[in-house]
Amino acid sequence: MKGVVALLVLLCSTLTAAMVITPENGDKNCPSDMCDMLRKIEVMENRLAAAESQVETLNAKAETKVAFSAGFGGTGFYGPFNVEKTLVYEKVLTNLGNAYNPATGIFTAPVAGVYQFSVYHHSGPGRRSDSLLFKNKEQIAFISAMNKDGSYNGSNGIILQLEEGDVVYVVLKDNSWIWDHMSNVGAIGWCHFNGILLFAQ
Repeated sequence: MKGVVALLVLLCSTLTAAMVITPENGDKNCPSDMCDMLRKIEVMENRLAAAESQVETLNAKAETKVAFSAGFGGTGFYGPFNVEKTLVYEKVLTNLGNAYNPATGIFTAPVAGVYQFSVYHHSGPGRRSDSLLFKNKEQIAFISAMNKDGSYNGSNGIILQLEEGDVVYVVLKDNSWIWDHMSNVGAIGWCHFNGILLFAQ
């Protein structure tokens, strides 16, 4: 694409140089057909420059790599609370592009595109684990796990189209728990929040 653009620009420049008004005809008005052609060449050069800029922008977006995986990083029960709370997954395993903030638990889309997210929670024995996945202030998905006789895992996954600057995060419902356990050094526990950019737009 860049080679084609360069060739067209060179051709336009050559034609423009060939049609420069010389001293012999400089005191005359520019012939209408020549002026029209010069205007058309100028429009073509502007369009080519705009197309080249768009191609460079698209290439930069295509090369953007975004992926994160974070664990809750605790041991034992978290909750319950009488209000909803944003869950902060502090134990980061992967954070390509640094779009996930482990201090707030919030993912911010660095580019417009299609993203995939997943959430995995452990309820603990005899406890209810209810949480919500949000896009900006809109509830997108529900994650639930409960078993009176034992402990269960709850999970959900979704594909979202995001604009640059959109945020995605997980909220623990009021009067709900999650249970996490760090079994060894380097582990990220039982409760995770993950996301990846599938393709930019």
